[in-house]
Amino acid sequence: MIFGFHPLEGGYDVPMRVVGANIPYEWLIYLIMLIPVSVFLFGFWKKLEVWLLAKGEIHRNDKIAQRIWSWFVFSFAQARVIRKPLAGWMHAFLFWGFLLLFMAAGIDAMHNMIGWPHLEGNIYIGMSWIVDVIGFLGLIGIIVLAFVRYLQKPERLNDTKSSDGWIILLIIAILLTGYFIEGLRIAAQIKLSTTLQQIAYERVASPFGWMFASFFGSMSVDAMLMWHRLLWWFHMAIAFLFIALVPFTKLWHIFASMLNYAFRDLEPSANRMVYNIEEAETFGVENIEDFGWKDLLDLDSCIRCGRCQENCPAYNTGKHLNPKITLIQNMKAHLDAKAPYLLAAKASGAEVEEMAMTEEAAAEEVNPMEQSLLYDVVGSETIWDCTNCRACMEHCPMFIEHIPKIVEMRRNLVMWQGDMPGEAQMAFTNMERNYNPWGVGWAGRAGWLEERGVREMVNLLPEDGKEFEYLLYAGCAVSFDDRYKRVGEALVRLLNKAGVSFGYLGTEEYCCGDSARRLGNEYLYQTLVSQNLESFNNYGVKKIIVVCPHGYTALKNEYPQMGGNYEVYHYTEILAKLVAEGKLKPSKPLGVKMTYHDSCFLGRHNGVYDQPRKVLKAAGGQVIEIEKAKEFGFCCGAGGGRMWLEEEAVQKDGIQYKRINDTRTDQLLVPNPEMIVTNCPFCLTMIADGVKAAEAEENTKVFDVAEVLWKAME
Repeated sequence: MIFGFHPLEGGYDVPMRVVGANIPYEWLIYLIMLIPVSVFLFGFWKKLEVWLLAKGEIHRNDKIAQRIWSWFVFSFAQARVIRKPLAGWMHAFLFWGFLLLFMAAGIDAMHNMIGWPHLEGNIYIGMSWIVDVIGFLGLIGIIVLAFVRYLQKPERLNDTKSSDGWIILLIIAILLTGYFIEGLRIAAQIKLSTTLQQIAYERVASPFGWMFASFFGSMSVDAMLMWHRLLWWFHMAIAFLFIALVPFTKLWHIFASMLNYAFRDLEPSANRMVYNIEEAETFGVENIEDFGWKDLLDLDSCIRCGRCQENCPAYNTGKHLNPKITLIQNMKAHLDAKAPYLLAAKASGAEVEEMAMTEEAAAEEVNPMEQSLLYDVVGSETIWDCTNCRACMEHCPMFIEHIPKIVEMRRNLVMWQGDMPGEAQMAFTNMERNYNPWGVGWAGRAGWLEERGVREMVNLLPEDGKEFEYLLYAGCAVSFDDRYKRVGEALVRLLNKAGVSFGYLGTEEYCCGDSARRLGNEYLYQTLVSQNLESFNNYGVKKIIVVCPHGYTALKNEYPQMGGNYEVYHYTEILAKLVAEGKLKPSKPLGVKMTYHDSCFLGRHNGVYDQPRKVLKAAGGQVIEIEKAKEFGFCCGAGGGRMWLEEEAVQKDGIQYKRINDTRTDQLLVPNPEMIVTNCPFCLTMIADGVKAAEAEENTKVFDVAEVLWKAME
């Protein structure tokens, strides 16, 4: 009978297990289960209500097949999580252990109630073995994770809460009691069987259960059966507690992360576009509810693993910004506190401001309705500290989007509050008046050609007007930075030597707008883009070679938002191609020991790591890979428009930190290289300053990739 009592037997002719054997009233569990499931669904609905408060527009309903694949790979293969091997694999063991045990419980229930699926013989042995082994790996996983958190205590886990420990204990209790129950069952069956052979199949089907059974061999059968019943009910109670707690604790990341994997940004790295900017009534984000639903989902997805913090250059040099705590967790706490008032206002139809004066709000120590997101919750110092290096987003296992949130808040500070650093205002003024952040007169933009003696090698389009295959977008640094003009010269000579057909706009080339956009001045950015697009279209541009990685990111990933669709290459990609094709053959390999600095905007933002290295090796460079390289590279400190802002060395908690560029330079100097090589004008400036500060100029020179290759060609 379905609801009858099944006594535990010593063994069966066919390998199998009777679900619920030895448990009186086992059928009640299917009714009791409705309680935690109802609590879970209620919690899920409350989370959904909060996400629906979002006013910002984020549409992630495209590329359905790719999103399903992303959900599958990152949820079940744990592809992002296992990048950090120890913690990652332990988490993967825990995930799969819990998942398989949960699935096994469901399969057992179906088999018990309707006799499907068929779980006898080799099918039972095989499925039981998989669940038993993977479940035990899950137990090992949670124990190791507890060891890492409470005994190793890495800096990235610097915000451990008491609830973390209780959740770990709950998971350990669920898994451990499961094996105790299995061990008691097998131990009792061994004593109840007439011959050991009758139950010997469990040695294979449940290897760890068999191991636990050995712990209870000295107990009487009656004692085994009693403890089996007591532990079974206790196990079910704490398992149901786990289900009920999921939406209200950090366990919610299990489901929030799966949603994040499905709705992550599948487009190339780019800032969000402000459409119809002339008609906008506000700019950027001033209140937490002004973000989009994906931004609010991000806050619930954060597991506080600290990988963003661990790789953030601002945090690692003592700044206010900690992407985990001062950004995401502060915003999450603020959302959790403010959401009840926003939901109440939505339900009553009242204005949000009216909810701020309720008695409940007045009784609170801090009224979340009166808190400023920009100044009280996140803080303007935190907002301006970010270099947009993308290390946080690259290493976050949940695909949380930190940079877009910071840029949106900067937009509000700049375009709505009128609150920005004085240096940013100066950069904006320079870009408005002379179309470059240096503030040098725009009429001299092509003057570097004559100055560096390469005018005859360049098809200056406004004057020469010859046919061309590529447009050389030299950028502001080549035109106005005396040091970087030498890089522009080297590149022109290399392209000319390889027979590449290219044109150059000269005074009809404008700043790419990257610094304006990332500092929050979206209006200025769109103005500069419109001017560039007009120039590009006037000359029929189809392919573009960009010198600066910041311009490369803008033209390649962000200009399409305004209709600028071109084939865009960073110059290192072109040089690597020309070397591979034999069009550039270094005649005197340098044989120089060098370290290479991966710029954030060429590397993490665009995934270009190998081409510059190929060029350097072709030039005879002995490239020494340092620890912080490629996707783990450390920022030079100039990204996100911070090239134009001052940075002070910080003393914090008794530690004297260096500036970001000095910290990065120290890393590059570790192998005592003869040369440090960069691929970006901002990086070249920052690293050169760092070498000077380290008093290493005599032994180590700083060059750009193009210069190194040209040296090997001369």
